[in-house]
Amino acid sequence: MLIAIANQKGGVGKTTTAANIGVLLAGAPELAGVEMSLVGELGRERFLADALAPVLGDYDHVVIDTPPNLGLLTVNALVCAERVLAPVSGEDEGSVHGILALRATLTKLATRLAKATPALTVVLIRWQPQRVSSRQIEDALKRAGLTPTVRLRARSAAVARAAAERVPLALSAPDSALTLAYTSLTDELTRVLQ
Repeated sequence: MLIAIANQKGGVGKTTTAANIGVLLAGAPELAGVEMSLVGELGRERFLADALAPVLGDYDHVVIDTPPNLGLLTVNALVCAERVLAPVSGEDEGSVHGILALRATLTKLATRLAKATPALTVVLIRWQPQRVSSRQIEDALKRAGLTPTVRLRARSAAVARAAAERVPLALSAPDSALTLAYTSLTDELTRVLQ
């Protein structure tokens, strides 16, 4: 299964989600200059799918982290993804707008490329049920038909420690509440695949 972790908004937990889901699914290229080199290419939206095609059979799962925009690198990830995990921050209303733009982009890509739209899974991160903003963001998602699959509570010392050690939370704090929530998400993804 190819999973793209995407949201147009930065700082919503895409990289954290990608690292932890990748580690848990596995039991975890320098692309900075690639986007500019793709601008003038024909079929540029399929570059990643074409590059991955010869090796996909060697892996059970592939997790792709994307930049915080809907540029060519993100579009390439979305074109080859079977499922898109979209982290939405319970602290940032802008991340709701980002996922709405992402959903619209998925629909446009499916129409233009005559392919099935990848399944969109919402992960509500930095969720604090006692905060008005978290509840408002969750309500906005539900009204848009994007009910979160998993809710990850607000940041913890374990997250900061994992980031400082440059080790995914799933490895540095396997029994933490956030790792258990990521495990729940991973279990849901695995269930959907069967």
